[in-house]
Amino acid sequence: METQVERNLKPKSAPKSVYRRVASDDGYVELIDFMGKGDLSVVNAARVSFGKQKQKLDKNDHKLIQYLARHKHMSPFRHVQFSFRIHTSEVVCRQLYKHQVGCAFTSGEFREAATIWNEISGRYVQFEPAFHLVANFRPQHESNRQASKHGEKITLQEEAQEIYQRSILDSYSNYKKLLELGVCREQARMVLPVSFMNTLIWTASLEAVVNFIKLRDHANAQQEIRNLALAIKELVLPICPVSVSALLEEG
Repeated sequence: METQVERNLKPKSAPKSVYRRVASDDGYVELIDFMGKGDLSVVNAARVSFGKQKQKLDKNDHKLIQYLARHKHMSPFRHVQFSFRIHTSEVVCRQLYKHQVGCAFTSGEFREAATIWNEISGRYVQFEPAFHLVANFRPQHESNRQASKHGEKITLQEEAQEIYQRSILDSYSNYKKLLELGVCREQARMVLPVSFMNTLIWTASLEAVVNFIKLRDHANAQQEIRNLALAIKELVLPICPVSVSALLEEG
């Protein structure tokens, strides 16, 4: 049976397998599944130490969540899990892959992490000609070597667009030619640029999701992955508004 949170999230026009979809650049992020009852799951995980369980949040629970976040008692936030289908450029995927937060280890050889992903494999399928199309090329930041100037664009946009799009078309054309020559998919894909659009399933705890948002919704983050972080925040905020605010130190 659906919870009230699930009923509130699911739009009438959405497929049965999707709670919500948010656009992000050329792609999208879908919330396809989640475990837990939002903020209530967090407080019940924390209160189990005293053998207590709540059925409804109150002001004391809000204070408890803020206390947990402020003092870095993170385990209760791992009892809420989210699964997203993310369709974005590979260059953004590569940055997402770096996020492994709240990892736990067993005594054996198995490793349990707070973030898990599976993606479309170019070994099994032929990639479609789908690539991230840059709306505006940004100039490099003068003092920050890893950043661009957000909100600004270079003067020679047309020339940059021509070079970029020609490179994309050439790379995909060469990919197809290699396949036609009999080259295996796992090697032919090596000529594709990191702008190609990838699709993956990302599952993460509430702690890990908010940590990703906190690090990537930042002025120094690449704009494209910042847009992804904002889209994910839009999806999780209705489910865990108190916890997200507390972990982001917004309250």
